[in-house]
Amino acid sequence: MIDNIFRPVSVRRGFEEVLEQFEGAILEGHLSAGDRLPPERELAAKFGISRNSVREALRVFEALGVVKVQRGAETGGSIVRREPGDAFVQLLKLYLLLKHISIEHVVDMLIVISSWAARKVASSPKHEEIAADLGKFVTSMKKSGQKHESYDEIDAEFHVAVVAAAGNELANLVMEGCSSALRRLIRAPFAESPVWDSIHNQRVKEHSRIVRAIKSGDASGAENLMQRHIRTWSDRAIEVARLNEIPLT
Repeated sequence: MIDNIFRPVSVRRGFEEVLEQFEGAILEGHLSAGDRLPPERELAAKFGISRNSVREALRVFEALGVVKVQRGAETGGSIVRREPGDAFVQLLKLYLLLKHISIEHVVDMLIVISSWAARKVASSPKHEEIAADLGKFVTSMKKSGQKHESYDEIDAEFHVAVVAAAGNELANLVMEGCSSALRRLIRAPFAESPVWDSIHNQRVKEHSRIVRAIKSGDASGAENLMQRHIRTWSDRAIEVARLNEIPLT
């Protein structure tokens, strides 16, 4: 089937048109996850372009996480990936670092995804099991005490775990892409706070309430508690960071 889906391309456009044809082949169902592409030499002949142009197109697809290029005489070649690569996550992280996306917009997205996830897992038939797993994070938070760096990492992992438990792959990718910004948002503004004990205790209580709501199957309660928790601490963190000129992205 692959032999008949590609046609010669304009040399002027080269690898861009190769990309368009690959995309079209995937959309039309001629290429599927796990399919092995023909060798570069064969693709170059089919497209009527140089092997360098084909190689460039494959590199772009590899960077996008669509194609996996394997090396080796027997196992080498290009394969359409069965699992998504991390291109989306890395691109989102770069957008945040370059300030193409504001921290306020990151917070809005975190609230949407996390509060939805809290409702989803509280509504799940496995809500008690999920709550038990999330409760382990809260236990670790309590033990972290004065070590704010340890606490901050556990806090971020808790939120990532809630979204992961909801079982939505796109939400997981967005959450993973925002994870670095989430960690900075949690850590940076309060790292040297003289009232860290109070902050620590309050955050642990809020996470505990979220877990209890999930355990009891209170979907609305879990959603509202998660939304309020992220909004309250994010707003405080952004205010403190700006007053002290602490970068968050």
